[in-house]
Amino acid sequence: MGSHTAPAGHHSRDGNTDETARRLRAAGLSPTPRRRQVLQALDLRQRPASAHELYVDLTRQGHDIGMSTVYRTLSALAGAGQLHAFVRDGETRYRLCAPGRHYHLVCRGCGDVQEHAAADDGGWLDGITATADFLPDPHETEVHGLCGRCLRGQSDDPADWYPVEK
Repeated sequence: MGSHTAPAGHHSRDGNTDETARRLRAAGLSPTPRRRQVLQALDLRQRPASAHELYVDLTRQGHDIGMSTVYRTLSALAGAGQLHAFVRDGETRYRLCAPGRHYHLVCRGCGDVQEHAAADDGGWLDGITATADFLPDPHETEVHGLCGRCLRGQSDDPADWYPVEK
């Protein structure tokens, strides 16, 4: 069983076109067939996907879609808060995102992302940022570490869990 946590209110993996169209309209996009294909291809992914990965998936399925359409669709959806953009190994990857305040637990080992609703009012973050004189972006709340699967495959010595930067 994967640790992918489907966002609340997220459309089902059966390609619910009403939800797909709603997400596109919420991002200020008309729900064209190609844009629907991009969003539905992303929905089928277990982990965040790059624009190139989605483009390859769609073209392998026989869809006539341009790489620029994939990029523009993902960019607009991310800008409208419908997707979360993660940078991993210098490449931007996208994941459908639930509405409302939540946190992303991002595994540095396998790249898996778990989404968890914020059960607090964010007071812990407010305290830290007030001390640091810093205004956080509430849409970018990520906690990086290792998931249980990766952790169990690693050494028991916490010093070995993360690469040392030189």
